[in-house]
Amino acid sequence: MAAAQAAGYNKEMTVERTDDSPRSSRGDLRTDLGSTAVELVVAALLTAAVYALLYQRIEAETSDTTLVMPFMSDAATHWPYWLSQAFGWTALLWSWVTVLLGLAVSGRSPGWLPLSPARLERLHRSTSLTTIVLIFAHALVLAWDPADPNLAGSFIPWMYSHPPGRFGVALGVIAFWLAIPLGLSFYLRRRIGPRLWRITHRFVIVVYILGVWHTLLWGTNVWFDGTARLVLWALQIPVAVLLVLRLVEPARRRERLGLRPAELRGNLTAGTLARLGGRLIAALAAVALLVVVVTGSIGGRDRDDYERVPASEQQDHDHSH
Repeated sequence: MAAAQAAGYNKEMTVERTDDSPRSSRGDLRTDLGSTAVELVVAALLTAAVYALLYQRIEAETSDTTLVMPFMSDAATHWPYWLSQAFGWTALLWSWVTVLLGLAVSGRSPGWLPLSPARLERLHRSTSLTTIVLIFAHALVLAWDPADPNLAGSFIPWMYSHPPGRFGVALGVIAFWLAIPLGLSFYLRRRIGPRLWRITHRFVIVVYILGVWHTLLWGTNVWFDGTARLVLWALQIPVAVLLVLRLVEPARRRERLGLRPAELRGNLTAGTLARLGGRLIAALAAVALLVVVVTGSIGGRDRDDYERVPASEQQDHDHSH
């Protein structure tokens, strides 16, 4: 349930800027599903490429996953696990893109973007739906893994048991179940009301964080210190920066805050303090990410603490049991 999975569903920008605009009536599920179908073809091809890469690394005995779980060295037997991993990485990429799209256009229209805000909104909605489908595939395929063939474990937190541990999997499962209502609620915004929709949909960034956290904790391809884990951390910097810009320059006038002392003294309500706190937390998170990437303190494990078991020895061990 890659993380990331999750998020990627920040369609807030559409209603943020269009509550009283003709564009607010645009965007229905049927239309967006047409665009999603095209994306799913591209995502399937990318997933196949990632699966082939993972499989090749196992055959070459260079996979980091087999350091953590030596029994996974039999790629043919554990193909569901590796396919699930491939879906997870594709889902993480799609969630990252859709979060960036949502944040980029949920504030004041950025002039440097090559696409119109309306086109970006449509693209954001379709990538959100694609992300949900990819996360579902990531979870579902794992249910056929011989190491733990358990459908409930793929969709119920703390049910999946084998390494690297239950907690990391639970984060992904929780992110998945939150992503579905938060993502699809866009199409119910008239029934639940735009105000309630905006309030609940702001928690999408939390879903995205859970997805990335899930990947860092359970993604054995990025478990160890190295380039892959560093890149994953670095990719979160633009998300944090855009989040800060989104909070500082929101599209809705009622959410904008004057930062001059005189303006703040006359408007120190609970809502104002909450928005100030959100801006401060987002800014600190962006700085923290920069520090993590620059210093290389990415929290990975040391490969020297793990002994690689040759595939032939591992297969002999499996047969003896």
